[in-house]
Amino acid sequence: MDYQKVLEEIKHRLDIVELISEYIDLKKTGQNYKSLCPFHSEKTPSFFVNPSKQIFHCFGCGKGGDIVTFVMEYEKVSFLEAISILAQKTGLEFESVKKSVSHISKERLYAIYESATRYYMKQLNNSENAKQYLIKRGINQKTIEIFQIGYAPAEKNSLYNFLKEKNFDDILINSSRLVSNSYDFFRNRIIIPIHDLTGRVIGFGGRLIDSSSELPKYINSPDTPIFKKGENLFGLWHSKQHIREKGYVIVVEGYMDVILCHQYGFKNVVAPLGTALTQEQLEKTKRILNNLKKFTNKILLIFDGDEAGIHAAQRSLLPLFYGGFIAKIVLLPEKEDPASFLQKYGDKAFKNYISKALSPIDLIIKTYPKNKLNEGIHSFLNSLSYLKDLIYRDELLKELSEKTGINEKTLRDELKQIVHNKNFKKEKINIKNYLVSKEEEILLRIALSYPEKINYILQKINIEDFEVTIIRNIFSKIEELQKHGQFSLNKLLNIIDEEEKTFISKLIMTSEIDEELIMQNMNDCLKSLAIKSIDKKIKKIAKSGDEKTLQELIRMKKNIIKNHNG
Repeated sequence: MDYQKVLEEIKHRLDIVELISEYIDLKKTGQNYKSLCPFHSEKTPSFFVNPSKQIFHCFGCGKGGDIVTFVMEYEKVSFLEAISILAQKTGLEFESVKKSVSHISKERLYAIYESATRYYMKQLNNSENAKQYLIKRGINQKTIEIFQIGYAPAEKNSLYNFLKEKNFDDILINSSRLVSNSYDFFRNRIIIPIHDLTGRVIGFGGRLIDSSSELPKYINSPDTPIFKKGENLFGLWHSKQHIREKGYVIVVEGYMDVILCHQYGFKNVVAPLGTALTQEQLEKTKRILNNLKKFTNKILLIFDGDEAGIHAAQRSLLPLFYGGFIAKIVLLPEKEDPASFLQKYGDKAFKNYISKALSPIDLIIKTYPKNKLNEGIHSFLNSLSYLKDLIYRDELLKELSEKTGINEKTLRDELKQIVHNKNFKKEKINIKNYLVSKEEEILLRIALSYPEKINYILQKINIEDFEVTIIRNIFSKIEELQKHGQFSLNKLLNIIDEEEKTFISKLIMTSEIDEELIMQNMNDCLKSLAIKSIDKKIKKIAKSGDEKTLQELIRMKKNIIKNHNG
């Protein structure tokens, strides 16, 4: 089915106020509804929903658009995934007409992983040994259900036989990587599902029950088209709303740490899969952190307080700065991880440790001996050179100077030298894309608010002459819809990108054009734009020395000034 048609039907059936009210509390204010923004922290509501135009806009963080944009931003999903979620809410079936064979196989992989999850959960209920292991680890029944924890029997092909009974073919079963030549990947292990941000199971972690075995204690299911362990975080599906509410995320090292933290009430906790947050794997680490950055830029890392944990904490600073995070670190007592600590000492003691989290400066001073402190400071400055948040960088330099007694200017000079040596390439920004011409903006406001004026505007303008890229692009799409007699705000929102939606939502929310003054506003803008266009031509012709053409342009300009009536 064509997603454009599905989208039109979705918007016909769903009201934006009702949809957004499922996620946040909205209060009516005049013709609009308002709330605290779900996308950034604020104390005064700046998030508005316009029911007549079916759009939203936040004047704090700038996000705005239609129901699709809202679901994309809130659920952190792709455009097509957002349409799929909305289609389910309205009872519509949605399959993209552009689905490739690989995409179809992905859908089948999701189905296999969903079936496997149910199978493993059922097997847990049939295994006293597995249930006793979880009881010993302090995991209760409610937590088992929340995380969909299961068990893989010791038999070599029990999952394979189950999937065959469910009519999955061998090619697909093998492509899931849960089975290889009829031989199950997980055997005699506790199975912990890994979810994507929409709640679908995309992989599994397996914890060995037999502690005497020489096999690895933990293994992850192999990478597939729907799962890359080096780019995913365990627990993010369960934690994302709590991370938003708390304003920061806690990162631990293992599955059981996440699960026990959640059980004890610390629900903004996640763990990386298959890779540590280290500078040795900087790009891979950045991809992991980018998933977190969608929800917060404040991070609290928890490590074991032994030598290995301290070393890991020190090495984590560079990727955290590189990822743009404001960081704090907790070092637990030696030989303790969050799971064991919570079981022994409880949630109050754990909360107390978190309250004493170290700043990056405290970590350096605490963990480097005095005779090696300069080495630690130099290593820290190297990590700091990756931080692009200049305000946070400034705060850390001041703190470092105050706590070590080293002159702040000396630290800044050293950092400046490190940054210079890296030869960072600065991004070039086309400022013209962001500087808004008032005339172009007003004409767009009128076109969006009074569609009956679109033909009049299009007859009087040359879209290619528009200076502002984003307005030029939007007007081009308006013109295309108008040619086919299909223009409506909803149809326009269906074909523009997210940046354009945000631009439009802000324009509409701040539009205060008096209906009685529309013609005057239009004609004033059209006159101004016409003069600007001729001025450009005059400037160009003046350089060429074509006196005849120059005089003709000057005459045209005078006529516009004298006679332009729109």
